[in-house]
Amino acid sequence: MLGFTGNGTEFKSLAAQIIEAELQKLERQRIVITCTNSLIQKTQQQMTAPSSLLLAGGIGFVLGELTKSKSFESESHSSTDKPRSVETTNIITILMSALNHLTTINALYTTFRASLRQTET
Repeated sequence: MLGFTGNGTEFKSLAAQIIEAELQKLERQRIVITCTNSLIQKTQQQMTAPSSLLLAGGIGFVLGELTKSKSFESESHSSTDKPRSVETTNIITILMSALNHLTTINALYTTFRASLRQTET
């Protein structure tokens, strides 16, 4: 069985087309592996950068303070029987607030990193 090549002037056998497709697949796999390794390396570098560790520590501290202050309030009001749905709503509110703060912090951090890169070049 014969097939057209890209320019339409030559014919390739089915076996040649299969071999060519296998070579293309292997080349694409090699490219994906190379890109994956590069991405992993860059991610590890970013994760262990001092500024990233400082940001993670700050976020952990803020979340700890948010949940600690709410848990003390919950313990002081534990004598009154609140419905379970109110407690769940409070937790959801706290988590949504923390998520909004994290989004803001991430935007500020990204802007800060971009401005640092511009001053370096």
